[in-house]
Amino acid sequence: MLTTLPKVYLLLTTSAIILLWVGYFVRSLYKERTKVNPYIYSSYILYALFIILWILSNAYFQSPLLTYFDESVAIFMALFANMTSYLAFAFAFLFSCRLASKHSDKRLSKWQFGLTSITTLVALIVNVIPNLTVIGVTIQAPSVFTIEFGPFAPLFFLNAFLFVILTSINFFKLRKSNIKLNKEKSIYLMIGIFIYMISTIASQIIIPVIWADFSYTWVPPALSVTEALLIGYTLLYHRLYSFKYLLFWSLSYSINLILYLIPIIIVYDLTTPSDLLYICIIAIIFTGLFWDKTLKKTKKIASIIIYKDKQTPVEKIYKIAEEFKYSSSNAIIKLASILNTPKEELLLIGKNTNYNIFIPHLNERHSALVKDELDYQIHYSPKTANAELHQVQEKMSESKTALILPIFGENKLISHFLISANKHDNTTFSNEEISAIQWVLAKVQGYIESERKVRQSQALANSIAHEMRNPLSQLQYHFEKIKHHYQKNIEHNKQEDLIKNELNQGCLAIQKGAQLIDIILSEAKNTTISDALFQHYSISLLTQQIIDEYVFDSEEMKQKITLNLEDDFIVNINDTLYGFILFNLLRNATHYFGEYNSSISIRLVRGFATNKLIFKDTGPGIDSHILPNIFDDFFTHNKKGGSGLGLSYCLRVMHAFEGNIACYSTKGEFTEFVLSFPHIEGNINALNTKPSPPPLIKDKDNSLKTVLIVDDKKVQRMLIHTFINKDNLTLLQAENGEEAVEMATNNKIDLIFMDSRMPIMNGIDAAKKIKILYPHLPIIALTGESSHEEISAITQVMDGYLTKPVSKAQLLQVVDKWL
Repeated sequence: MLTTLPKVYLLLTTSAIILLWVGYFVRSLYKERTKVNPYIYSSYILYALFIILWILSNAYFQSPLLTYFDESVAIFMALFANMTSYLAFAFAFLFSCRLASKHSDKRLSKWQFGLTSITTLVALIVNVIPNLTVIGVTIQAPSVFTIEFGPFAPLFFLNAFLFVILTSINFFKLRKSNIKLNKEKSIYLMIGIFIYMISTIASQIIIPVIWADFSYTWVPPALSVTEALLIGYTLLYHRLYSFKYLLFWSLSYSINLILYLIPIIIVYDLTTPSDLLYICIIAIIFTGLFWDKTLKKTKKIASIIIYKDKQTPVEKIYKIAEEFKYSSSNAIIKLASILNTPKEELLLIGKNTNYNIFIPHLNERHSALVKDELDYQIHYSPKTANAELHQVQEKMSESKTALILPIFGENKLISHFLISANKHDNTTFSNEEISAIQWVLAKVQGYIESERKVRQSQALANSIAHEMRNPLSQLQYHFEKIKHHYQKNIEHNKQEDLIKNELNQGCLAIQKGAQLIDIILSEAKNTTISDALFQHYSISLLTQQIIDEYVFDSEEMKQKITLNLEDDFIVNINDTLYGFILFNLLRNATHYFGEYNSSISIRLVRGFATNKLIFKDTGPGIDSHILPNIFDDFFTHNKKGGSGLGLSYCLRVMHAFEGNIACYSTKGEFTEFVLSFPHIEGNINALNTKPSPPPLIKDKDNSLKTVLIVDDKKVQRMLIHTFINKDNLTLLQAENGEEAVEMATNNKIDLIFMDSRMPIMNGIDAAKKIKILYPHLPIIALTGESSHEEISAITQVMDGYLTKPVSKAQLLQVVDKWL
């Protein structure tokens, strides 16, 4: 009897485990983020309950109750085991049909419903009518018995195993499903059903029929816990551990366990039973001391067998944390290599409004959004269930995003996102990969934030140098004009008027420069934009002034810009900040003038509560997967040398104006920025006083030497023109590198001053082309905030460089040296 008790306890424990699992399964369903079709999970729950009843009926034959009651009770329990096992198979088939169903409501096909109904009726008849499937039970002792089957027993067993085969076919169909997660889950489903099938065929058909031995009939019920848990695991959880990873851990522990069992078995065989206690104590101490050390070795062995490498992918991900100390971008590249994702599509970005739709689904409990998981949940849920998840799914599909992981900063608020596209092999992200990445991101969050601040400081320094170049050059230009007027022999009154005008222009340039410095430094200190410098303007007049300043000497650019400013309105803004926005939009649009036959249109739309300025260009457009990120800090695309602060700062400025900026684009057609301003009442006519434009300087054409000045900024060209204007020089001007190459080809040039950064063609590329034609023609670069790499590239091509803002002495020294 004692030998039968472990079998009974094993079967009772198995049934208790499955019962607890069913309870946990049902409880977890109510916490799901989406309502899954109840017919799928209800079929599994009924399957598991009948498995429990089948195990308990088998436990009867392994218990002392078998000999306590007579044969009639044993026959009843055998028939009960038949029906519960059959119903378990039937419900397993039903939920496999619903999983593999192509119908939107996951309903059964007519043949599936008909087959289940007919076979269930047959099974019920052959088991209710006496002597059809079980004739008698010969009882010798608990666990020692023989069942005499009736004439319809083979038909019944064939009936039951038909469902097992059909269920396996349905699970195999999932491998070809369009839902990627179904392909991953089908592995676990197939393993569970195969374990059960093999054990059942061996212990309940082959051994009893051939050897008439029923002592192993307890094995399938005991192993059914594997099938029930594996199938339940795949149904309940959508983020699975990869099969390789589970195999790795199983192999690691198995090898380690064998290392300890072999010496224990050898020692046990060589000792007497009286020494068993001492052997157990020594074995426990020895295992406790060395288990972890040997496990590290066996893990390496298992990793070599499974992954062909001493380190698993998860261990490699953990080591990435060290890389973040030095460079997050390099760490992300290595992470992409480990995950087998495109390097350019694994991005670490700051939190912005484009990702607000994801934030409610990225709390601590659901700390990741995986596109494949959403596809699975929504596929098996009613169409009306959880519209928010449908929106998230559409947004991720639109941006070709497969994974979104949040990074939590101070106060447990999201500060960054890790965004990834699909893997190269199109497999889904496994649970161990996501868990490892989350551990790394939590550990390195401080490094990421510190690097962000460093990059922000570098970009701000770059932006200061870039944006301050123009007002400082204007200042130099206007004061040079003052000197020029003093030297002219003209009437005193007229001279005073000219000097007064130039001084006013110079003071205005200084004022704009000082405001811009305050703005950028406030950004560095992370303070809000102050409205102390805001005042009412006519949007039409101010826009016209800024456009005139940007294109005041380029007739070609003027022809490409269409203004419709008649629908005027009042805005409460700072003119320098507003100019910063328009200049950014103009620079971005004119950057592609040389490559595309594009144009710009600016129009005003006055509304009841909101007024709008619509800035549209017909350039290359923006890719849909890039569009959500264009207002991110440091985001640049297809433009060298950009700090990435332009549009992100434009967004903050418009928010400070109590407005907004939005972008709409179609690739290959257009890009449209909409600037929204709040409606303001007032007398707009009082604001429409337009100052006269500054006088222009015309080039001379009576010199012996020719100097070409190349810069995309008019004021820079005018400043150099004023500094080096002499009777023996002819001064030519070009707006970009392409014009410079053309002018150098068509004119005899003796010296070139070349800006390094320009649209259409930059200075370095232009210098390379000119040097091929005229290798001895001196070219001097004009640089602003160039990096070490850019300076190195300049010195390899050109004959020298000057840093902006340049002085008159520097320019004259260069002219004297080369001419």
